[in-house]
Formats: sequence, C-alpha cells, structure tokens
Amino acid sequence: MIASFFDQLIPQQHPYKNAISPLSIVSATILIMTGIPAAIAATSPSEPDKSMAAAHESFVKGDIQKASAYIDKAAVSVKKDSEKVAASAKKSVKKAGEELEKLGQRVKNGEVKSDDELKKTFARVDNELAKGWYATGEESKKAGKDTSNALTKAGESLSGAANWSGTELKKGVRSSVNSVKAMGEGVKAGSEEVNKWFNDIGDGIKDVDRKL
Repeated sequence: MIASFFDQLIPQQHPYKNAISPLSIVSATILIMTGIPAAIAATSPSEPDKSMAAAHESFVKGDIQKASAYIDKAAVSVKKDSEKVAASAKKSVKKAGEELEKLGQRVKNGEVKSDDELKKTFARVDNELAKGWYATGEESKKAGKDTSNALTKAGESLSGAANWSGTELKKGVRSSVNSVKAMGEGVKAGSEEVNKWFNDIGDGIKDVDRKL
C-alpha cells in the first residue's frame, strides 16, 4: 500500500525548522476540518483505504453522492481481496465488503448522520482484511512459500484499522509493519525475523480487535 502510515508522522529535520509555510497551514486546516485520520491523509494509500479516505472526506464536506460512490468502490476492492485470501478467511472478508455496500447505500439514502459510523465501519473492514492476509501469510509460511506479499498487506491493513479506530499500535508492532513493507520491496530476511513480524502483527490485530 505504500510506506507505513506511521513513518509519515515522524518529523524530519530541516534547516528552517521554525518556519511555517502557508501551504502547511492550509493543509493542517483541511485535516482539522475534515477530521480524516492524519496518518491516512498524509500518505497515498492503496485500495480500499484510498477510496475509504476519499469517502470520508466527501462525507464531511457534504457531498453524499460522491461519498457513497467511493464506499462502493472500496467494497468492490474488498470483495476482490476475498477471492485472494486463505480459504479460512474468504467468508469474513467477503462479509466486510458487503458491510461496506450496505454503508454506501445508507449514506446515499441520507441515513448516516455522523462520520463516526464511517470510521467505525472502515476500521472493522481493515481489521478483517488484516486477519485475512495474516491467515494467508501463515498458510504460505507453512507451505514454505513466500510470505512477503500477504504479510505486507496484513501490516498495511492493520495500520489502516488502527488509524480509523484511533488505536495506537505498540512500538514493536509499528516496527514490524515497517519491516514487512521493506521485505515486500525486496529486502531479505531470516526466518527468525519473519517469525517475529508474524507475532507482532498478530498481536497488533488482536489489540485493534479489542478496540472495535
């Protein structure tokens, strides 16, 4: 999906660190007004978070039809993912896509009055995706196959679920999410490291689950 959401939140050193540009002020104002989780808005997430973030922004701005369309797009993405995850997770991920479809219809009908409902639904969807890709990674691991793609997607979905739900992931979990992203980009890792990442991401998924 992109670099970890949390990496984007770390301030970078700059020779003009005390200067505030007009663009920065405008950007910060937009984030405050729309209420989009900062970590998601600060990056360029892939689907379904890209569409869910756009839906949230549109909803807050009062563009109900556009919000509904973006939610529908996210639902299509989740349903496609349900065909790619491990057999044990297909039903749950597909159900998450169906939950998005229902939300999109309710938004379109004007039945959703608060963006809290969007954020709660998006968090549940991302966490189901995290579980699905995690199960897929475990299945690949047992079969001696490459786990990088599944584990990376699990980490990305976990980051999305944490942001939508307002859950702060533990430092070790964030570190492992960053590491699996690097693995997905071709960085090699030993079995001991991979096992640690599996454990950390699994713990993170459980932490978010308790929040939902």
